[in-house]
Amino acid sequence: MKLLAIVGTNASFSYNRFLAQFIAKRYSDKAEIEVKEIDKLTPFSRTDMADDTIKAWIEDIKNADGIVITTPEYDHTIPAALKSSLEWLGSHAGPNVMKMKPVAVAGASHGGQGSSRAQEDIREILLSPDMSANVLPGNEILIGQAPSKFDKETGELTDEATVKQLDGMMDNFFKFVEHANK
Repeated sequence: MKLLAIVGTNASFSYNRFLAQFIAKRYSDKAEIEVKEIDKLTPFSRTDMADDTIKAWIEDIKNADGIVITTPEYDHTIPAALKSSLEWLGSHAGPNVMKMKPVAVAGASHGGQGSSRAQEDIREILLSPDMSANVLPGNEILIGQAPSKFDKETGELTDEATVKQLDGMMDNFFKFVEHANK
């Protein structure tokens, strides 16, 4: 099973990068998980053609069995860079890039709500007619107060309750991806 763990921000420092890297490391015995950054992607424009970086992004998404998106919350929604990266998939890659692609969503934020609004927003985008992704239902990973839950030096998720919750979500996602790819 090949999964992508997408860092949903172009910020140079992000707890969501730590989360994506933690997922890739912790579950490496269950799947091949590649952490994908969006910081080098050209901003979406309906009038521009996809450059080589965007074409590679689209191919990586096409070739993945499933995707985990880790998103922060900026002003009660997802970062513009994440929205732009998704727009390339829906508008330039054709209707089948995300269609029924298994996706899990998780997020960390400095605030107490753990990116809840951003996660609601991205689920709506992923379920839209242009995307039609197969989003894992009923599994929310809302990591609030992120600085207290990660080791800033190593990037490790240190909060045992959150790790246990993440273990449950990822176990469900592995089954979800297997079922979807039968």
